[in-house]
Amino acid sequence: MRILYHHRTLGDGAEGIHIAEIVNAFRKLGHDVKVIGPSIQHVEGIEQNTKRYLWVKKFFRGPFYELAELGYNLAGYRHVCRAVKKFKPDFIYDRYIIFNYSVVAAGKKNNIPVFLEVNAPLAFERDHEKDECLYFKKLAYLLEKSTCCTAFKTIVVSTPLKKYLIEQGVPSSKLICLPNGVNTDTFTPIQKDKKILQEYCLNKNDIIVGFVGILRPWHGLDILLQAISEIINQEELRCKLLIVGDGPIREELEHKIKDLSLAGKVIITGRIPHDEINNYIGLFDIAISPKTTFYASPMKIIEYMAMAKPVVAPDLENIRDIIKNKETGLLFENGNPVSLAQAINELVADEGKRSRLGMNAFNHAKNVLNWKANAQKIIDIFTREVKVNQ
Repeated sequence: MRILYHHRTLGDGAEGIHIAEIVNAFRKLGHDVKVIGPSIQHVEGIEQNTKRYLWVKKFFRGPFYELAELGYNLAGYRHVCRAVKKFKPDFIYDRYIIFNYSVVAAGKKNNIPVFLEVNAPLAFERDHEKDECLYFKKLAYLLEKSTCCTAFKTIVVSTPLKKYLIEQGVPSSKLICLPNGVNTDTFTPIQKDKKILQEYCLNKNDIIVGFVGILRPWHGLDILLQAISEIINQEELRCKLLIVGDGPIREELEHKIKDLSLAGKVIITGRIPHDEINNYIGLFDIAISPKTTFYASPMKIIEYMAMAKPVVAPDLENIRDIIKNKETGLLFENGNPVSLAQAINELVADEGKRSRLGMNAFNHAKNVLNWKANAQKIIDIFTREVKVNQ
């Protein structure tokens, strides 16, 4: 099968990993994939052209940036139409970005089904960001709805995101809920790396509670520090918190660690390349996701699960898409550090429960929550609903 994959992102964060993984998953299933858009690391066959897009963000501000985004529709439409004519895909796979209707329009013009992947309600997200203003607000919401409605199928990463789009007027029949996945070749159970343990003065007998991610306010690390302070000073438990990452609130977190008398018990590694993250998750005895947006499908949680780590995460509908409480992880009351502390303490005190939850999580990630399984589900939908009727 021939698949044309389109995106309009620089891929310098989690989106780049997502793009690379789903493209590579299609290819591993034996399909021919052509990618159009800025270059993404770890995806073969893409022109290395990222730098030529950077000037747009640098020189365009406010409403002018949104006009540039809207202007992409003309270039994107032509680009996709040319690719369709030359590559002759069976279907187009488009990663949704705000103000972009060009791909579904090109698909409709050329009678090619378009799978639209929506990872976030971007009009809502930008409209509610403190540091940004959505200037063409009505148009952004209208185009988001129209793009989702025009696509053959719109793939959403969580149940709340599906409900949100239905509320915006997108028919339920158009929407498919497909949580994010994991590369089970990269993220798989491993032994603790002795060199990394030594580097951070960790003992192999320490119970290591871990978090991976960029240190930003909305990741809930303040909640995690409050919770861990209730547990970590119990000397007999030999418990340590390992925060793997760096970011704008690192200095603030370091002050809080000092104020809570957690110096030496909480370690911040700084930035670690994504292809080395598995070695750090391998150190964890308990993996934490303290906070998330209502619509997200956090890849870090699924990576934890694939490495057979017992996960503690907030009890939210999007998290319940991934974790079944007390079977593949523990859920705590969202935003409540006491509830989080209780869940962590429950696992710290019970090695058998850690092992059972971790193994259940591993099996679920291996069989269900992985990129290859996601790619196969998309192929199955196309085969069932399009190809058999051709």
